[in-house]
Amino acid sequence: MVLHLGGREASRPLERASEGLRRPEAAGRRTGTGGRNLPRRPTARRPTAPGLDGLRALAVVLVVAYHVAPAQMPGGYVGVDVFFVLSGFLITAVLLEDADRTRRFDLPSFWVRRVRRLVPAATVMIVVVAALTVLVGRDTAAGLRWQVLGGLTWSSNWFQVAQGQAYAERGEPPVLNHLWSLGIEEQFYVVWPVVLALGILVLSRARFVRVATILAVASAVWMAVLYTPDDPTRAYVGTDTHVFGLLVGAALALSRAPHLLRSDRASATFESRLGITACGVFGLAILLAYAGTVSWSSAVPYTGGLLVVSVASAALVLSAVNRTPLASALAVAPLRWLGARSYGIYLWHWPLIVLATRVAPPEWSPLAGGLAALVAVGVAAVSYRFVEMPMRSDGIAFTLRRWAAPAYRLAEDRRRPRRRWVLVTATAGVVVAVAAGAVATAPDRSPLQASLSTGERVLAEAPRPAAEKPSRTKPSAPAATCRTVGRSVRVSAFGDSVLVAAAPQLVSAMPRLDATAKVGWQYDDVAAAVRRAASRGVLGPVVVIGTGTNGFVDRRDLERLVTRRLAGRQVILVAPYVPGRPWQRSALSAVRRVAADHRSVRLADWHGAVAGRYSLLASDRVHPNARGAKVYTRTVREALGGC
Repeated sequence: MVLHLGGREASRPLERASEGLRRPEAAGRRTGTGGRNLPRRPTARRPTAPGLDGLRALAVVLVVAYHVAPAQMPGGYVGVDVFFVLSGFLITAVLLEDADRTRRFDLPSFWVRRVRRLVPAATVMIVVVAALTVLVGRDTAAGLRWQVLGGLTWSSNWFQVAQGQAYAERGEPPVLNHLWSLGIEEQFYVVWPVVLALGILVLSRARFVRVATILAVASAVWMAVLYTPDDPTRAYVGTDTHVFGLLVGAALALSRAPHLLRSDRASATFESRLGITACGVFGLAILLAYAGTVSWSSAVPYTGGLLVVSVASAALVLSAVNRTPLASALAVAPLRWLGARSYGIYLWHWPLIVLATRVAPPEWSPLAGGLAALVAVGVAAVSYRFVEMPMRSDGIAFTLRRWAAPAYRLAEDRRRPRRRWVLVTATAGVVVAVAAGAVATAPDRSPLQASLSTGERVLAEAPRPAAEKPSRTKPSAPAATCRTVGRSVRVSAFGDSVLVAAAPQLVSAMPRLDATAKVGWQYDDVAAAVRRAASRGVLGPVVVIGTGTNGFVDRRDLERLVTRRLAGRQVILVAPYVPGRPWQRSALSAVRRVAADHRSVRLADWHGAVAGRYSLLASDRVHPNARGAKVYTRTVREALGGC
């Protein structure tokens, strides 16, 4: 679809802002298939804003840090929103520049450039990772078929919503979970150029900026409307709810803000550069403060937090494309090198971290994740050199013909191809074959996912107790033992996914068990459920609390819960076992201390029962398998003594 602008004044051109969005400089002739020479189309070198590569580096470092050390960088996921703002700005700038230079919107040409830029590297990553799941095993191929389909069709985010995947799943995270953001970007790249072309034809530039801004605010409001605390995945990965960052960047490109990439070179004056620098520094401060404090599971990101970060990122982008001290700082060589390869780093870091942490012993998971991130940088550098740059400069078809040139020569003149070419070709063939086999045979769910589904069904079908009649006297301490608990003595249990996995065995051994537990619950969720049950008067004489799998335990709040809401009841605290998680020691210490300080509280030492005994645990080495569920049940009952 090519839209001509005719005599109507086009938007002012903007120079392309990164090496990834420029055509390569002409460099003589290139060798084609079978030794034939093909001419390279001459193009002019265009000025760049190297500070934007530094901004890419900052964004990808935040994302990698979040995935490697979420406890230390709880808001590092915001790096994705920096990428969104930057992408919206750059592609809008490219479209406006092309329209001004050629007097038309050549959308097919734009989409071809996007395909060259994104598809080859992502396809190689998907194929290699699919093959690696066969080597690693440990249920890493679960759900692979849908993940690959979503990745190849750039609709991974909607596949995740349809499959009911939780974005923050820590137990067995999908190896291609991170492709949701690329899906949003690609969907934006398809729709936005059409909207931009039509908008430029019928609206003034100032009005179109307002339209983009209104759309961004509407998307952020829609995110807040669809946000649900139990699982914010739909609100987070939906294109409609998370497109505002791209729109903020697009609005910046459409605006009259002065910067070096404008075709009229209307760069900022000295006075305005001071203001732009101050805005950029303020935006950077907001970004870093958010990355270090705001958890993905809190309500802040979905109720305006990410929109604020997007605006701060836009200020940072504007500062990076002007002659400011901040732009100079972002343009240092190491950051530029990292930023140029940020796409490959983003593609590779997540699946390598998932595979490495699945193979390594749980206690070594943080180290394994860090090493995997370093390996991802190296793999991204190789991808950049041998896949991304050739495809972007010469095109996909030409590059593939060049790779296959030795085979053509062999067919034409029987010359023996180089040994290196034969080795690489054979390896690639094996990888593709293994990847195809992995996708064809991948189960839809892992055993852990199946057990969690079974546990959720058991808990949902269990009968709920009626509310107690109001009484001014506190219940006396029950005479509960491991022989009577859950049978003649009613038990109320609250917990996270570990309790869910053990639910079938718990209900079988304790028919009078009333359990409330959900996958992904943290301590605050469990404590809130206990308080709600206490206020409704539906607590049994014995209360089991199993928490600490997904985060820290607030010891002081747990003290208040035990001494106030659960006064007069027998309480069993389950010692959490989450090896390799940074909060395990703190959560374990909190539970043990509260149990030791109160006579009415007993400790069910699940940690001591399964530590290092991986035969009792699922592939994530945290949740109990069928045998482990029996041990979990026995540990809870034996905490009361009398067996």
